[in-house]
Amino acid sequence: MAERLSILIVATKSPWPPVDGGRVVVLNTVDALAAAGHLVTLVAPVDAAAGSAAVQAALGGRCRAELVPVRARAVPAAALSSVLRGRPLTVERHRLWEVEERVRRLLAAESFDVVQAEQVQAVAQAAPAGRAGVPLVYRAHNVESALWTYAAAFARPLAAMLLRLEARRLAAAERAAVRRADATIVLTELDAAPMRRAVGPGPRIERLPVPHAARLPAADAALAGRPAVVTLASPSWMPSRETALQVAAQWWPVVRRRLPGAILHCFGGVDGGPLEGVEWHGAPADSAAAFPRDAVLAIPARHPTGVPVKALEAWARGLPVVASSETAAALEATAGRELVVADGPEALAEGLERLVGDPALRARLVEGGRARLRSHHDPAIVAGRLAELYRSL
Repeated sequence: MAERLSILIVATKSPWPPVDGGRVVVLNTVDALAAAGHLVTLVAPVDAAAGSAAVQAALGGRCRAELVPVRARAVPAAALSSVLRGRPLTVERHRLWEVEERVRRLLAAESFDVVQAEQVQAVAQAAPAGRAGVPLVYRAHNVESALWTYAAAFARPLAAMLLRLEARRLAAAERAAVRRADATIVLTELDAAPMRRAVGPGPRIERLPVPHAARLPAADAALAGRPAVVTLASPSWMPSRETALQVAAQWWPVVRRRLPGAILHCFGGVDGGPLEGVEWHGAPADSAAAFPRDAVLAIPARHPTGVPVKALEAWARGLPVVASSETAAALEATAGRELVVADGPEALAEGLERLVGDPALRARLVEGGRARLRSHHDPAIVAGRLAELYRSL
């Protein structure tokens, strides 16, 4: 039996509660490594005002959680620091001295086999790893610079200019993080290719999928609609919000002409006001609430980087997925086997109509998605590959 490893994970936020894709990635990784017998220590900031007792209790059975109570840096202060130092605003906002100091103290007092920084914003807080002679792994959940470039397409001219500037700074920060780390992990091959091109030969970049269970229970309560179609959107991320509003206002009438009983349920806190056949829901305290039995998950469009974790959760909870071709590419999924590909309102309507009229197709897609989870996202397999990488450093 291979010797167990002592792993220090540095995150930009607590993975509990797992209410967004980034938190799910970290929490599933902690669970997979712990289940494989490794010792996991997690360092993450928590809101000093909100307290951390509940989060500590939730994480206590999974790992040793070193939660650091801090107040988030105010945007004006972070913006000034960003201008003066020429660093990305999002990196400056997450640059917390208290977190870095906790990492430094842990490395001074204990022996760790590896330090893993979750996303480019956590690399600075993981800097004590280099000074302690411990290998540093940088895990990029997505290519941040691509996200901000994508967001610029949704903004007004001045905001778009600032977003593109931030994207250029993030691209430089990402290149520096890859060169600084002993190894970089990306979640999809779509992200591996541009990152390798950006840094050139030399730095080690490995593609390792998100660990994810193949079966999870769906929510018991059914949603109204035949079909009931779920989509998720964030009010704070402009592309997500604007896409949800567009789908509800412009795409959904097209769907309703073919499927008058279809109802779109948008979870996450976006609210576009009264629209026929559309219901707006807040962000659920438990993500399972957004994946009820008999529903369909729709991902009409998405940014060009990272993995759509909500699709993985939909497969695990037994929901078929109708998604854009970009989403299918990020999932490395095949149309007709793991999902229905639909680009545009007419294709979305047609795909939903097919699912309503063909229960066998629905069952086939759900089983195809779960098979994909078993073959590519099995937590034990991913944990084993992570351990192999750590031991090779």
